[in-house]
Amino acid sequence: MKKLIASLALSALASTSAMASVFIDAVAAPGNQVADFSDAGLIAFNLDLSQLSTVTLNYQITAADLAGPITFNAVIANLGALDLQSVRLSLGSSRFETIGTVSRAFGGTATVSSSAGGASALISLGSPEYYELEVGDVFGQAGRVNWSIATAGLQAGDTLSITLAVPEPQTYAMLIAGLGIVAVAVRRRRG
Repeated sequence: MKKLIASLALSALASTSAMASVFIDAVAAPGNQVADFSDAGLIAFNLDLSQLSTVTLNYQITAADLAGPITFNAVIANLGALDLQSVRLSLGSSRFETIGTVSRAFGGTATVSSSAGGASALISLGSPEYYELEVGDVFGQAGRVNWSIATAGLQAGDTLSITLAVPEPQTYAMLIAGLGIVAVAVRRRRG
């Protein structure tokens, strides 16, 4: 009897993991690490940033993921205590069906704007985040809502890419310098 129960439990575990979104790989800068926690109908991960750069995660979609929208949540940890101002999440072959919440570790504002027909979402922070962001309801807390990814047009075996673009502070410095040069040029023309 014990062997029967053990074999049933083992086969149930084996069949569950086979139906989950399959994490293929992550393309990230050295030192940035990804821990995947995905399951059937759920894409979830922790991204540990030791430097601000673009990270792409690739998932293989399974038949179990196609039953409805795929639930999405993530923790983006700022291990280097870097000046994190914004994060852009982009989907390679789908769109965000719903945008959930974004929570900061120690409070502060986070606004989300969707673009490209829902294929991209920009998380803008009112002030720099030096610790972590929770995208969606990672820990099951009241008031937090997971995001969802549309499955229309996807088939089992397709690869879904999620790209997180984190602008480097130098990008902002160059933008501000460029705007300053334009302002000086306009002022000279008028004067």
